[in-house]
Amino acid sequence: MPLIGILGGTFDPIHYGHIRLALEAMQQLKLDQVRLIPLNIPPHRSRPVASAAHRYAMLELAIHDEAQLSIDLRELDSNEVSYTINTLKSLRQEFKNDSLCLILGDDAFNKIDSWKEWERLLDYAHIIVANRPGESVGIASSRLKDWIERHQTKEIETLRKNLSGNIYFIEIPMLDISSSMIRQLLSNNESVEKLLPPATLTYIKNNHLYMDTA
Repeated sequence: MPLIGILGGTFDPIHYGHIRLALEAMQQLKLDQVRLIPLNIPPHRSRPVASAAHRYAMLELAIHDEAQLSIDLRELDSNEVSYTINTLKSLRQEFKNDSLCLILGDDAFNKIDSWKEWERLLDYAHIIVANRPGESVGIASSRLKDWIERHQTKEIETLRKNLSGNIYFIEIPMLDISSSMIRQLLSNNESVEKLLPPATLTYIKNNHLYMDTA
């Protein structure tokens, strides 16, 4: 059955770290596609600096040449707080017979037990946890450790056989880039040319984004 990757974030702005994560996960797991889902109102952090329209435009420019990456606007269109559980429920209604894989960095995964209805996430999707090669994921919560023990698989084929329900750890050489770093550099009028796609950077400059805020 088709295997669909899901990568959410503020993408404020999108950068090579996001793209690398999506493409590496696609290659290693043989995903049929990865849907990038820009959130609207984050539940655990301040609102994005750039507007929804600007973030969508930057995403579109950044992945223009990546045929297997697409933008999913269901969170931006909802005008509500972006809870992952609600997004997965919506995706499951649309992709009833496809395996869904929620892609998370290990830092986000380590905080997942603070998310809304976190234990029900696996009812709707698999969870793919990306960490740097050679580094183990330091799980702080005992209940999260128990959750991993009950649901972890080490077989990629399990992800394709089941619609949801498993946790799979994957090693990806992560790029040490963050959107907040880029915003800070732009605010300081420093170079970010190697951190994000040229078309996205041109858009940022043309629209004077992030120049006065970090």
